[in-house]
Amino acid sequence: MLCSVSEVKTIVSPESVTDDDILAIITHASAEISLETGASTESTEPALNIACIHLSAATVLERMKYTGELAKQVKLGSEQQSNDVDADIQMHREKATSYINRYKHRAFSIPYGRSGIRTVNSEE
Repeated sequence: MLCSVSEVKTIVSPESVTDDDILAIITHASAEISLETGASTESTEPALNIACIHLSAATVLERMKYTGELAKQVKLGSEQQSNDVDADIQMHREKATSYINRYKHRAFSIPYGRSGIRTVNSEE
């Protein structure tokens, strides 16, 4: 897998999502990233590790939203708090995509070389 449960829990701390659930989410995120990039799910590439953390965090936040742990608004007595969970989910997905693209563009760079008439090492 491209990341660990503890790495995902540094970003999100769910009460309603177990470590086993997070592990399943990480496995799925690793497979998605592997399909997207062609990299192994056992890669130690830092960009893919961070992409996995953010993609997994987004999925954990979605799960927390659907279980009611992250309600749109929470009211305790006279206090009220609003959560913009969808924006957080979108931000984590965008970060994951950014790191995936960073890996893909770095891994498939085009080599540059000079050859031909009137260039270095030209035979003319």
